[in-house]
Amino acid sequence: MVKENGRRDYEGLATLVPEVRVLTRKALGTRGFSGADILESWEEIVGPDLSRGIKPEKLTFEGNSRSKGTLVVKTAGGAFAMLFEHQKRRVLERINAFFGYPAVSHIKMIQGSLKLSMPTIQLTKPIDSKKLKELAQKVALIDDEELKQRTYAIGEAMLKKK
Repeated sequence: MVKENGRRDYEGLATLVPEVRVLTRKALGTRGFSGADILESWEEIVGPDLSRGIKPEKLTFEGNSRSKGTLVVKTAGGAFAMLFEHQKRRVLERINAFFGYPAVSHIKMIQGSLKLSMPTIQLTKPIDSKKLKELAQKVALIDDEELKQRTYAIGEAMLKKK
């Protein structure tokens, strides 16, 4: 809120997005990105698998036009390049859907070194021995041995998820 004396009065925390965009506009403009939207939303556009090894590098347009541009992407090696080549048409459609108009008509791929972001692996916690004993006692009431083993395995899996 701006007071009469021209000073700002802040209530709580303010977002940094507008200030960051002003600061990055010049740097991104030299690479053809008029805004950081495509960079910020890259994983959402291409999906988590492709975004790990493929990054947008430059977006160029002919003259003053802001449509039918060429997007240059960098891939982190042959496997990502081959994967991207097979999904290029879908990615192109998703990019244009993101912009809301045919902003990109060509995608040029270059290979180079990229810092790969590895997927996170969720480790399961060890199951409390007391709960395992309780499960074994409950399952012991089942007469059929095969059914008993399968029920125990299901119970154990459920305890791992918790």
